[in-house]
Amino acid sequence: MAQVHWNESSLKLMFLNGIKENGDPNLVTKTFRNVNETATPEQILAVAQGLASLVTYSLYSVERNDTSEIIEG
Repeated sequence: MAQVHWNESSLKLMFLNGIKENGDPNLVTKTFRNVNETATPEQILAVAQGLASLVTYSLYSVERNDTSEIIEG
């Protein structure tokens, strides 16, 4: 039976830094690694909003990226 082994989580914040000539958003990205695997979506959003209050750009989106390894068990 296969098992999942959690490796890490990261938090990716994207900030709006204007609009490109073609109308697409110009985004600035900041990634934070080593997010606690038990962090809830509410906790992650609260942290993202707190960090966003420290920069001049507007928060555009928040992503949580989890990586895990599937192993034979």
